Amino acid sequence: MNEKNKVGYIVSLIEKLEPKEIREIFMTLWRNADGLSEGLTADDCIEIFASALKGSSDFTYDLLKDTCHDYGVGTMTETFALLPRETYDKLFSECLKGGIPPETRLDTDALINLIMLEKVSNVEASIRKGCLKATHFMGSDKKYIYDSGIDDEEILWEIDDFRANYPKTWWTVEQVIYSY
Repeated sequence: MNEKNKVGYIVSLIEKLEPKEIREIFMTLWRNADGLSEGLTADDCIEIFASALKGSSDFTYDLLKDTCHDYGVGTMTETFALLPRETYDKLFSECLKGGIPPETRLDTDALINLIMLEKVSNVEASIRKGCLKATHFMGSDKKYIYDSGIDDEEILWEIDDFRANYPKTWWTVEQVIYSY
């Protein structure tokens, strides 16, 4: 019997079992079959991880925080910050009052959201590439982003064009000017 036929035969036997019996087999294999993890590719593991939870209520801050901890990833990295809801809400409300902490780093989408806030008039933000730093003074009329660089060059960006021009870019917010 070739490998494909063996797998098909085993699956056909398992499919005849009750759900609790299938669960028992799966969990036993997952926990105790040493060769299982060695036979899985990284993509296999991602597929299992991404599809194993049953619903949105399964995603909690504690689960994500513990998962980050289990894999040695901090809850704040170059690409994301995982915050409890109450911390996020406090930070967001402080931002709306003009209390953005100095040196706050935002990705391009978050910067666009900040620029689009009703009470925000202008944002001074910089990007750093190695030892070079480029500062931008930006405002918006909710349709376009008005961007003035330190060289006084003014660019009128459509929002999607701005997003496309600065993918995966992290901005350091130097100051926010509010209109009241």
